[in-house]
Amino acid sequence: MKKLYLPLFLLLFVVGFASAQRTVTGTVTNPAGEPLIGASILVKGTTVGTVADFDGSYSLDVPEGSNTLVVSFTGYSEQTIELGVSNVVDVTLEEGIDLGEVVVTGLGIKREKKALGYGVSTIGAADIEAKPQADIARLLRGKATGVDITQTSGIAGSGTNIIIRGYSSISGSNQPLFVIDGVPFNTETNSDRSGFAQGSATASSRFLDLDPNNVAEISILKGLSATVLYGEAGRNGVILVTTKNGSIGGETDKKFEVSFTQTIARTEVSNIPDYQDTYGNGFSGDFGWFFSNWGPSFDVRGSNGIAEDGTVEHPYDQAQYNDDFPEYIGVRYPYKAYPSVENFFEPGLTANTSVAIQNNLGNGSAISATYSYLNDEGFTPDLDEMRGGGASNYVRKHNLGLGATTKLANGLRMRATFNYIDTDRRNPPAATGYGSGVDVGNAASLFSDVLYTPRSIDLLNLPYQSPLDGSQVYYRRGSTITNPLWTLNNTSENENIRRFFSTVELTYEVAPWLNVMYRFGADQYTQKNQFLVNKGGGQIPDGLMVTSERLNKIADHVLNFMWNFNLGEDWAIDGVLGTNLRREVQNYAGVASSQQFVYNLFNHGNYINHNGFSYNQEENNIGVYGTATLGFKNYAYLNLQARNDWTSTLEKGNNSILYPSVSLSLVPTEMFAGLQNNTVLNYLKLRAGYGTSAGYPDPYQTRNTLVTGTNVFVTRGGAVLNSNSVSNRLGNPNLQAELLKELEFGIEARFLQNRIGIDLSLYDKASSDLIIDLDLDPATGYTNTTVNAAKITNKGIELGLNVTPVQGDLTWDFTINYTRNRGIVDEIYPGVDQIGIAGFTNLGNFAVPGEPYGVIKGSAFARGPNGGILVNNVGSYVISPDPKTIGNPNPNYTLNWINDISYKGLSLGWQWDYQDGGDIYSVTTATMFARGNTVDSDVDRFLPIILPGELADGTPNNIQTYIGDAFFDGYFGADEGSVFDGTVIRLRQVSLAYVFPEKLLAKTPFGRIGITLSGENLWYDAVNFPDGINFDPEVLSLGVGNGRGFDRFTGPTAKKYGVTVNATF
Repeated sequence: MKKLYLPLFLLLFVVGFASAQRTVTGTVTNPAGEPLIGASILVKGTTVGTVADFDGSYSLDVPEGSNTLVVSFTGYSEQTIELGVSNVVDVTLEEGIDLGEVVVTGLGIKREKKALGYGVSTIGAADIEAKPQADIARLLRGKATGVDITQTSGIAGSGTNIIIRGYSSISGSNQPLFVIDGVPFNTETNSDRSGFAQGSATASSRFLDLDPNNVAEISILKGLSATVLYGEAGRNGVILVTTKNGSIGGETDKKFEVSFTQTIARTEVSNIPDYQDTYGNGFSGDFGWFFSNWGPSFDVRGSNGIAEDGTVEHPYDQAQYNDDFPEYIGVRYPYKAYPSVENFFEPGLTANTSVAIQNNLGNGSAISATYSYLNDEGFTPDLDEMRGGGASNYVRKHNLGLGATTKLANGLRMRATFNYIDTDRRNPPAATGYGSGVDVGNAASLFSDVLYTPRSIDLLNLPYQSPLDGSQVYYRRGSTITNPLWTLNNTSENENIRRFFSTVELTYEVAPWLNVMYRFGADQYTQKNQFLVNKGGGQIPDGLMVTSERLNKIADHVLNFMWNFNLGEDWAIDGVLGTNLRREVQNYAGVASSQQFVYNLFNHGNYINHNGFSYNQEENNIGVYGTATLGFKNYAYLNLQARNDWTSTLEKGNNSILYPSVSLSLVPTEMFAGLQNNTVLNYLKLRAGYGTSAGYPDPYQTRNTLVTGTNVFVTRGGAVLNSNSVSNRLGNPNLQAELLKELEFGIEARFLQNRIGIDLSLYDKASSDLIIDLDLDPATGYTNTTVNAAKITNKGIELGLNVTPVQGDLTWDFTINYTRNRGIVDEIYPGVDQIGIAGFTNLGNFAVPGEPYGVIKGSAFARGPNGGILVNNVGSYVISPDPKTIGNPNPNYTLNWINDISYKGLSLGWQWDYQDGGDIYSVTTATMFARGNTVDSDVDRFLPIILPGELADGTPNNIQTYIGDAFFDGYFGADEGSVFDGTVIRLRQVSLAYVFPEKLLAKTPFGRIGITLSGENLWYDAVNFPDGINFDPEVLSLGVGNGRGFDRFTGPTAKKYGVTVNATF
């Protein structure tokens, strides 16, 4: 009973004390009328105070006898307010020299940047909108240190890989968490193709569903001390996206506004090789309908298979084609160079229309609506009219967004958003290729067949399919290689996505020092995929039809208690106590049918064989967390954070994990009087942070599972039995979570009236107990199991430099971002030498103890006694019998230089990107060389050459060989010969914008009109690749995931340029 009396007594005391107070309310804003969230309002001479809430408003009980308020906010001049008769005091703070900043942090909490003990990168809407690129991830390239963003291909809608501060897991995902308006957002890359070999490399990533023109701001949390509140989901970094619908409600003079944006752009292929026009089909200088260009020169007459009139037999003058094309019997074909590849690709058109409406209703209430339509066409040719015409590669997307916020009379604030996305995508097949023979996985691919088309084939003016049965026709007799035009018109991958994500948020001020917030978020999409192949092709001659439907759902609940106290004039403390419940569900089912009956009829009933597949997956996570930030005199801050999660993917006893974090921020320029108001050093902040996290396994790894089959058996007694079987994977009930720890130090400084700024971060991140697959002896009844074993360390440097060399009517600002990361595999399972990460068992990315993460291993050239490449007795290189490390795909460092020059309403911007190192295994380059396609091989081919190397006795090689053999055998020989240095310099973006003067629009309904000319990926130079290849290393033929450094003919990159018009009224 005594336990009840004390709280009751304290409550009565507080109520009695309150009767002697006056309550002062108001708002704190900047000169633009924007709320200063978190501004401090303190009763001078007391410990009584509060902070401004989400719309800048505050309510403060002022003790009797006190009549002075002190209002302050980082980066603004402090104000002292003498209270009068009125109890409503609105304050406008003026900016000071120390331009402070408020940033969005974990769980969407806005904090003063100077109080943070970790680095945060912020990208504004101006860096994202009005661009020809529709993929929001690609718009972020180079904009933030520590963030590595690579496209899988230049195909419209293809996937994008995002890695923050290196790879921390071998088998798990290393992709960051996207959070949209406070709600986790599924960004997986889904495909029905069984791995990259079948074409999954060009599948789309689901952040493609976002509309860049509806983004207000993006914050990137990179370190574990920044992401700890997101628990396991934030272990790879967090990208916080605030949409325009999710940011409405601030104080503004604009009551009603309509914004219209129209972008028209052109997409072109950016990297076609420079083809030689000297030699055509054949080998060893003789003509033949062979997939190579080592035949006679085009000026040969009367020899080497070339007639006196410079013709050869027509490629379709073959017995197998006589019924299809009798008109070609006996016809001769001019032997000359045809620009087939250059003319194969066609520019695509991009049109993006966006409309945004916002209505501020006053009193903190507002509503908004956005709509956009995107039609983004790629650079592959249009379909033939008999296929309906139109683009063979496109993304067509509708985005609808709604937002509302209001503050009720009882103080309850409500905010809600709703977004609906309808996306259709089509792309030609892009399975990975060897560069020789049938593509990897016996799958269809457009690019592998078209890029090494022989120079003496007029691809675009030859029939590509039989008029009798629709089967493909091509020049090479008995070839399993498919005519690329037949592939284009008879094969397609189609995606259809219907998605909605929404959030509802309620905030209530229980007391001046306590707010309660509940937020519910939902993200759900249905994805329907089709992979259609007509019968009659080379790779899949009997036809194929694969259809599937995937349902992904995320339900996220957050409950936060946000509190703050001013402990006198010097000390303040604030924090959050909360809980988070997240449930994810994935349902997937489909049918694969083969052996098509009737050509061009895509219906599962038109196929002989059928195979069904499906899986259902559920995952639940419950977390509780707390934060506390202790501030002293606005220059020293101690941040404590912790979260404990319980997951459904681990067994009891291993499923509860605590993630603690601590960080410290110190601002010497506010601590020492000698540094205050310094004209040279305007701002200096030192920070340090330590954070932890974990990585959970996929569901169902801890137990044995049953694999259900679609076939049934009937016993003699007539009983029907399903063909179920136990999985080959042995469940591991002792499996634990991967553990991550990171130590981060940083310096932030500004000089010369904030005209020079630096942001430096040093980090050391270790991940241990990594989950890997371990092979088992099949005699056990299982082939593999999952264990905790490996360890990876990532150490890096991130440096951002912001400079304003010229200031005034003419202003020049530039930013330089430098990133360096070293990821090393420290250890793996005892007795295991390597673990495959991506690729094949004999060629791919591997984890090898003591070596960088993801080194490329494959066949290598044998070495002689002196270390040179070993040459055999016919002058060719010898291949070593054992696979070796042949490359490191990780760059040494990256450098980005972002510029903006403005004069009144005119601005010019450009961005240069530089990557140093990073090896690429390039099938494209090797194949172009091996087949003699490019100008690099346009030499006198009748002179023998001597390959550099040494003989078995250690003497230098002196054996002559035919140049065609050297190229063909060398680049189709050891994998080592196909590895090149990926150093590249790139002109990433260029833009020229003009905003019409306000006085010119004064008598019009428009508040703003702007026009922007922009381009992307306009120029690049891979300096260590052969010049004639024009190769662009920015590809990932292994798809989105943990593999990198592989190019296997999954498509060239693209360049875009266009115009954007924006108007508001």
